Amino acid sequence: MKPDLSPQEYLDLLDILHIADVIMSGHRREEDPRTQRHRALIQKLYALARGEGLERLISFNENRKRYIPSGEYEEHSLAHVLIDEFGDHLFWDVLISRLSVRDAAMMAGGIDRLNTMSNGDRQAAEGPIRQRYIAEFTTNGIANLEVVERFSAGGGTPVETSD
Repeated sequence: MKPDLSPQEYLDLLDILHIADVIMSGHRREEDPRTQRHRALIQKLYALARGEGLERLISFNENRKRYIPSGEYEEHSLAHVLIDEFGDHLFWDVLISRLSVRDAAMMAGGIDRLNTMSNGDRQAAEGPIRQRYIAEFTTNGIANLEVVERFSAGGGTPVETSD
């Protein structure tokens, strides 16, 4: 089966594929076996670029034995604009959420106490804190953000990464 796509539709498909590939693999050092089928499908669709006369956008990397977006594609595609916007939004959303939970837990007497609150009570505790962080970061970005070392039991939750 070969999809009947116009050149513009194929370019749009390349953006969608590249966004998916970056989300699945862009932050990993090792390939995730859970996405092997998805990455194989992306490779098949990238390979079709040659038949569409778009070799300048997707090329075969002999060292990696796979198709990759070219520098020209990465510099001029909508995909990277959207990925960057998403990354910025995700950064602020996660930062505000984690800081709000942390501060609400301190005010409630610990994370266990915060977790036993009803949804309404928890939202009442976290809401004003969240709004304060939203206002601060909207006005100042990270300019006023500092790390204050505290020595206490438990030390907080360590950061988890995909690798």
